[in-house]
Amino acid sequence: MVTTPRPIVDAVVRSVCGRAVERLVPLAGGGLNETYRAEFAGDVAVVVRIARRPTPWFIDEAHLMAQAAAAGVPTAQVLGLEHLDHDGEPLSFSIQQFLPGRSLEELSGELPAFALERVVAEAGEILARVHSVVPDDQRGIQHELRLPDEHEVARVARIVATALGPAAAAVVERGANFLRQEVTTRTAPPISLVHGDFCPKNLLIHDGTVAGFIDWEFAGPASPAYDFAQWEVDAGEPLHDRVDLVRRGYARVADPGTADAGWTPAFAVDWSLEKLGWTNPAAPAQFRRCVDVIARYTVC
Repeated sequence: MVTTPRPIVDAVVRSVCGRAVERLVPLAGGGLNETYRAEFAGDVAVVVRIARRPTPWFIDEAHLMAQAAAAGVPTAQVLGLEHLDHDGEPLSFSIQQFLPGRSLEELSGELPAFALERVVAEAGEILARVHSVVPDDQRGIQHELRLPDEHEVARVARIVATALGPAAAAVVERGANFLRQEVTTRTAPPISLVHGDFCPKNLLIHDGTVAGFIDWEFAGPASPAYDFAQWEVDAGEPLHDRVDLVRRGYARVADPGTADAGWTPAFAVDWSLEKLGWTNPAAPAQFRRCVDVIARYTVC
């Protein structure tokens, strides 16, 4: 990944925070963006996210994070946004409050079972608050189910056949048929604000509780089923089969069955098909998981 020169980062942080950066620490998990912890004197820090996009970025994310925070979702305050040009390349900066904690992805192998179940259920309760926000159709990433393209399905089936064999490729075909049936025969699902990347890596745990939902870059209007489906596909061992815990916590605030309206299988299959076709392949465990999820919902 290309990195932004330190003097530029320092200048942007100073313009937002009015303080000099003493130390800049790269943070993992920023996806396509550069992400740093900028430390000031006195043990104070902020998070710096930098995107290279043709148009100003992070604007919708900041708006949706503020909406979620108003609904009681623990999320970082966006302190400032900056957009500049460096050597002909547009850069977007989001300077955010630093939240303490470690990701649930890191902690899942360390926490005792009862503590793990408790924080996952708490995450589900908070997710219900996210879904209580009435979305602005003009803000964020819209996540809609798509009719599978025959040529794309054939390409994905070939990829899967090469990696896992013909039986797995047949699962891809069944998934595409299932998705076509769902999209063409059912009424469109209800829409709310969704986080868009709801999985353990984006949940910060501090003092045994969920201290923050982070990385709202893919938030936007969609069926709540989209977030449930992402957990099932992306949460990883041992949590991807414990969406029941998410739903248990969700039920403290709202009925998860009413929220997803039975659309979680379709969104899980759709997301799995997309991941299987990535140009940069998913990790082997994630690749296998996508096939397993599709198989679960398309048993002959």
